Amino acid sequence: MFSLFSKIPALFAANFISLFSIRDYKFLVLSNFFIFAGYQIRVMAIAWIVLDITESEKMMGLINALPGIAVITMSLFGGALADRVERWKLLWITKIVITIMALITGILLTFEILDSATIWYLIPISLVIGIMFALHNPASQAYVLDVVGKNKLVSATSFSAASSTFATIIAPSMGGLLLWFGYDLSFYVLTFFYFCGALMILSMKTRYKSSDVLGKTSIFLDMKLGLKYAFKNPIIRALLILSITAIFSGIYQPVIPVKIKQDLGLGEFEYGFVLAMNGIGTLIGSIILFIINERIKKIFLIIISFLAFDFGILFFGFSPNFVMCSLSMIIMGIGISGWMITIPVLLQTKSSDNMRGRVISLYFMCVLTYQLGWLFGGFFLEYLGINETLIIAVSGSLSLATLTILFSKSLRNVE
Repeated sequence: MFSLFSKIPALFAANFISLFSIRDYKFLVLSNFFIFAGYQIRVMAIAWIVLDITESEKMMGLINALPGIAVITMSLFGGALADRVERWKLLWITKIVITIMALITGILLTFEILDSATIWYLIPISLVIGIMFALHNPASQAYVLDVVGKNKLVSATSFSAASSTFATIIAPSMGGLLLWFGYDLSFYVLTFFYFCGALMILSMKTRYKSSDVLGKTSIFLDMKLGLKYAFKNPIIRALLILSITAIFSGIYQPVIPVKIKQDLGLGEFEYGFVLAMNGIGTLIGSIILFIINERIKKIFLIIISFLAFDFGILFFGFSPNFVMCSLSMIIMGIGISGWMITIPVLLQTKSSDNMRGRVISLYFMCVLTYQLGWLFGGFFLEYLGINETLIIAVSGSLSLATLTILFSKSLRNVE
């Protein structure tokens, strides 16, 4: 055991050097960092601002759910597009549009245009952002393999997750401070982050050449073939069903600002700090996964991840103080890291090259149902309360995950 742990620094260093010797991977990691940091700031800022302006959990949930609705609606189209066009170009164009949406939001806040009567201005902005991420996400995930190749995909995904996790730690704390200094300031910083992410992609040289067959068929036929392929493959089908549990995980998201602001009577900084603890948990989980990934069956990783995450959710709901809330968020982060890395890696490695973009788009359609959880969570909070809302979330998540694992032999035996 001691010899195993003594080899960890050398293994880590070897993987690090191997990956970062690939020029474009460095830019990809930086781009992911800026985009994910911006995403974290936007979600927490919108939740806090809408709750503060409208004092309505339902409105907060609705506006934060809208990007998810757009992603779910458009992701399969985005996946088909990612399999037939230049992914590099698709990535930087979508990033630029998202940057412009963030800038517009900041301007609306600067000139105090947003109030309880005009909060709906955020609805079209949120929908455009969601559509852009629907086109961006499948291409971004598939582009990792284009850059590093299949042999380095697990290591590259783990390092990318660590980069995103680092952003999850820094961004909420920064976002809390920015909200304290001024609501508009948070969106100007967000604009800067998104723009930096676009610049990193523009600096990359890797290009993707789509199959000639794809260019000769209708994009809607490509979408149909992608659906048929995914649901005929037992492992991919089971992994996608597991990903749908995200809708129950999302139900806890609107609980966080309500718990911090209304239940504990704390402010923006504490809200950002609690979210940062979730990032620290995710970083811990990513490191653990990097160490044990080849030594434990994937199904065990998935089961442990679900149990840890759902336990953390319940722990958070019943936490009586700020310290206990922070600890519960670390536990949730450790849990979520397992399946947020394991499931997309399995989907990519079990998919054929010409179907990879569409399979990943289906994954994003499923996993981003968590943003619909904002809608349901806001509704449950307004009529039931914090603890009851979280019990519903955990019951739904564990029930669907348990049934999927029990009825899928292929998933239980996956390597």
